[in-house]
Amino acid sequence: MFKNGLRLITSGMAGAPKIRRACNLPTVAINGFGRIGKCVLRLAIQNNVVAVNEPRADAAAIAHSFKYDTVHGTFQGKVCVLGNSLDINGNVLKVYGEENPEKIKWNELPVDYVIDSTGRFTEVSTAKKHMAAGVKKVIISAPSKDAPMFVKGVNFNDYKKSMTVVSNASCTTNCAAPLLNIINKKFGVENCLLTTVHAMTSSQAVLDRIKDRSAPGNIVHSSTGAAKAVGIVIPELKGKVTGDSIRVPTLDVSLLKLYINIKNPAKLEEIKCAIWETATLCDNDVYSYIEDKTKIVSSDLVGHQYSTIVDFNQVSVMGDKFVTIGAWYDNEMGYSKRLIDLFNHMVKVDKDITDKK
Repeated sequence: MFKNGLRLITSGMAGAPKIRRACNLPTVAINGFGRIGKCVLRLAIQNNVVAVNEPRADAAAIAHSFKYDTVHGTFQGKVCVLGNSLDINGNVLKVYGEENPEKIKWNELPVDYVIDSTGRFTEVSTAKKHMAAGVKKVIISAPSKDAPMFVKGVNFNDYKKSMTVVSNASCTTNCAAPLLNIINKKFGVENCLLTTVHAMTSSQAVLDRIKDRSAPGNIVHSSTGAAKAVGIVIPELKGKVTGDSIRVPTLDVSLLKLYINIKNPAKLEEIKCAIWETATLCDNDVYSYIEDKTKIVSSDLVGHQYSTIVDFNQVSVMGDKFVTIGAWYDNEMGYSKRLIDLFNHMVKVDKDITDKK
């Protein structure tokens, strides 16, 4: 039957679905189906995704959440529920509902890589629980205290195939680090203050609670780990970057403001030229820019997958050593694309491992 645009097939109407695995390609599963988990699946459905684990929802609920989204719109492909599995455009995914990663039966598929987007298992010891069922590598979709962190356009080349648990840092770090990397290489960074004007997230309260204030009803000042993370992925900037976060009542897309003291004098056009050259010459989707006099607002950038979209209307130089830069980023879809990029990079480096399977 058809319900809400989703095709529901009960076990009595169809046999148990088979997980189809592309020949010789490693498989990936998603743990946690919140904002990031959903975006990752939308972007990676053709990337040999074979499973999703979400303890708070069954296959039908996950299918509905995947199909319909307030921010990113309706998924235009086919979504079918097949018992405890999903068929998305012909790609069959097993659905699990376990709280504990050690209890997920990844080995019955099997699963090579897990993207953990729960926000709960952010340390190596907890993320490694996925490996009890045969998983080879785990990618954490959050900053980590002890897992190596990687940011595309900055330090992907530091990844080694001996690493088993890695972090994709945060969405804000993925915006700030590539940009600061340009400025530091061209002009040198003495120190930097960063502020992210960040869209509200599901971790905030809808209505006031005892310790939390309403996200849609307030501008909320908060901390950010992005400043410290920048110093980890760019060791030369360790201790030189600090910052904070301002949560605002919008659903998606955030704005990063950088206030930088540079070592070598520079004019406004030199700063813009350095950014423009990198965005133009780099064959990736890390850097982009918005021309002068092109006025946009945050909702214009929903769905954009660049890590950092520099707004030249928000670039200025005071004197010749104080630089301010404003850059937009889709903190959901853009960050999710970076997770997939990290996965793809790891697969290339790990190829001799996966070839032995």
